[in-house]
Amino acid sequence: MYERPKLLLLSILTATAVATPVLAAPPAKNAPKKEPAAVLAVVSGNVNVLRGEAKLDGSFGAALQPGDVVETTAGAQAAVLFDSGQIIELGPGSRITIGSVPAKGGDSPSMAQIPDALSGSLNRFARSSEGAEGMSVAPDLRGGGTGDKPDPLSPRNTRVAPGSVVFTWSPVEDVLEYHVHLTGPGKAAGTYTSTTASWIAPKDGFASGQRWTWSVEAVTQDGGLRSDEVAFEIASAEQWNEITALTSRLDPLVSSGDPTRKDTAAYLLGSYCRSAGFYGDAISQLEGLAQRHPDRKELHQELGSLYQAIGRNDKAAEEYKLALKN
Repeated sequence: MYERPKLLLLSILTATAVATPVLAAPPAKNAPKKEPAAVLAVVSGNVNVLRGEAKLDGSFGAALQPGDVVETTAGAQAAVLFDSGQIIELGPGSRITIGSVPAKGGDSPSMAQIPDALSGSLNRFARSSEGAEGMSVAPDLRGGGTGDKPDPLSPRNTRVAPGSVVFTWSPVEDVLEYHVHLTGPGKAAGTYTSTTASWIAPKDGFASGQRWTWSVEAVTQDGGLRSDEVAFEIASAEQWNEITALTSRLDPLVSSGDPTRKDTAAYLLGSYCRSAGFYGDAISQLEGLAQRHPDRKELHQELGSLYQAIGRNDKAAEEYKLALKN
């Protein structure tokens, strides 16, 4: 017998406005994506999606259509995000039909209506692509960065939060010191010295909305080895407030101690960061998920797509290869 779904959180998304990223987007199909009725946020164990006569495997970020039936088998769990901002948790042996009103049973009032509060925005939480484009060229993606030169790791082709920015790069053997070259419209522009493979810029050196480029030079006894330049953008206060508002609303799931709820928070925050251009933050969230669910190929596909977007083709190839193994 199927269990009744449980309500995780109401209206977590009402405080998150739509932000249009200006940085390079992960590879995606050319045709516009149809707005889903719901998104399968988290999958653990054997979760099925019944669509007409077809039986599909449930996956992280799968877009669901009206009439789809999501069912969990024994030992499996899932979480479904509706366009109202409502998240429904499905425990083992549960079943729910997308487009119907989840009910407690009997004459009890419905658990929640599903109004059109988030019309047009659920695609921000669905998977950006099936990963087929990147996986088809995985063998051709070059690995190893820039050889003996330092390789900028972060920030790299992404939006970052206003305030201090932490710069990291791949270390070089027998280095004497590193020179970080910053080019941009603010007072942080200049060259800075570090003896380690990281450097923290003063938080008052950047302003919201500014676009910067940076490179790093490794100084050795044989001379200097300078990396290619990479770009990053300082988010506006409004853009970053959307991320912090969503983080705050997801805190109860993170602090619950329940693995499924924590994974739900990580996926929703990671996918939202991806859609808003905060690719570095998205990678951090989704990498943790992929480590906890190494057999979920869709997470490796998504990470491969993100790494391609920031120009880390070596890491993209690694993730696509992991996806192909599953």
